[in-house]
Amino acid sequence: MAIQIAAFNHLLNQHPARRAELAAHVGRRVAIVLPPLEVAGVITDDGWLAACAGEPEARLRLRHGALLSQLSGQPPQLADIALEGDTELATALGRIVGQLHWHAGEDLSRVFGDVAAQRIETLARGLFGFKGQLAFRLAENWVEHLREEAPVLASRHLVGRFVAEVDHLRDDAGRLDKRLARLEAALNKQNSQT
Repeated sequence: MAIQIAAFNHLLNQHPARRAELAAHVGRRVAIVLPPLEVAGVITDDGWLAACAGEPEARLRLRHGALLSQLSGQPPQLADIALEGDTELATALGRIVGQLHWHAGEDLSRVFGDVAAQRIETLARGLFGFKGQLAFRLAENWVEHLREEAPVLASRHLVGRFVAEVDHLRDDAGRLDKRLARLEAALNKQNSQT
């Protein structure tokens, strides 16, 4: 967990205004989940995230569609974001996280120097410019296709209905087990009396 917190704090370091917004929630425990990654901790006075024990008060759960939207410059769909726990805190956290962007040029300049970092960034933009946008749009359309047209990915409503039906079936099976146990007990009692 320490690596995830360090990476998140590094990203916050590039956005002092977002850190100040986060500092307004000092002492609150939060978590951001983008499977398989999870960052959880307590917000410090300076707007950093620090490791802590205990369950988060608010959890921002993101689906991969939210990441694809962010990378393609589009706002994420509401279906790709789930807020758990304290919704006011989770909403504030989601707004802050949505405004974070990694400035790779800053990190590259520390390692390679300013000139080399500028060249690497220009090369990356050239590689991921139009072709990158096209790839992200194709990926976005593919995810939408899997959700809507070829239901390989189930919608939240269908999964919720399935879970409710499984719960109902489990309860029915439990009641049936209890009835069978009573019948067996009654049958054993009759057999023992004869």
